[in-house]
Amino acid sequence: MLLALEGEMLPYVHIADLEIGPIKLHPFGMLVVLAVLSGTSLARWRAKRRGLDLDQLESFIGWMLFVGFVSAHALDAILYHPRDVLARPWSLLFFWEGIGSFSGFFGALVGVVMWRHFEWVPTRFKIGSYTFKRLARRKEALAILPFADVILSVFPIAWIFGRMGCSVAHDHPGAPAGDAAALAVAFPSSNPAVIDGPGEHSTLGPITIIHGHFPRYDLGTLELFLTIGLATAFAILWRKRLVTGFYVVLVSLVYAPARFAMDFLRIEGPSGDARYGHLTPAQWMCIALFVFGLVLARKLARKDDALTPA
Repeated sequence: MLLALEGEMLPYVHIADLEIGPIKLHPFGMLVVLAVLSGTSLARWRAKRRGLDLDQLESFIGWMLFVGFVSAHALDAILYHPRDVLARPWSLLFFWEGIGSFSGFFGALVGVVMWRHFEWVPTRFKIGSYTFKRLARRKEALAILPFADVILSVFPIAWIFGRMGCSVAHDHPGAPAGDAAALAVAFPSSNPAVIDGPGEHSTLGPITIIHGHFPRYDLGTLELFLTIGLATAFAILWRKRLVTGFYVVLVSLVYAPARFAMDFLRIEGPSGDARYGHLTPAQWMCIALFVFGLVLARKLARKDDALTPA
């Protein structure tokens, strides 16, 4: 990891958009695509090893991603920027204006619950070779836990790419830090929205590394470090025989308190994130996620025959 010349601060990294003719590719978007591709590929591999139905997995992932991405922007805008939504309600359709992780997690949960109970079935209406489909209730509800466990067993690896995107987009700036604060980022300006300013610059292609003079915590970078640790631990556990639901519990009990603590570093004030009872929306969701993890852990502990091959 690159360090600043003074103290223990991390440099501010900016990656320029990649322009191919009239097409402009944003680093954040490309890293999110890598997250989705790597996550789904690893999930298929893990599901095959565990003997799960791959067609059901594909359907599970489809519902999860679609509803999750819609919610990631819409719910994030409603919870964190309610005044902007009231002033411009159509901004809920502008998915490129920002997404939130917990808003996406909530949408993913809604998506998999819908997947459990509903499916798309063909109708009699056709245009050429295309057959239209309609949403219908399943005759028998599907089990969520085995598929959720597979997804979360590989999720931290995919999440690394997502948080790498946040760390170079700097879309989650936190509170100012001390001059020698460990893991603080040396921002180039006192305004976290400004991407250039005084400090030592070095450039490698589209990548610019700046050792600025304004130390500030970057929540995307902090969570990136947490995610790397989780991904390493999970990869080591893949060969173990674990109860189905173990990874769901582990993510809930580890990620929730870590994220709860990190959110206290979020910017407050008129230009900062909204608070409800002195806590951010993500912190309230962390509480719910942690309680869910405890309840599920207690439920799984009562099962004597739930061990399945990794």
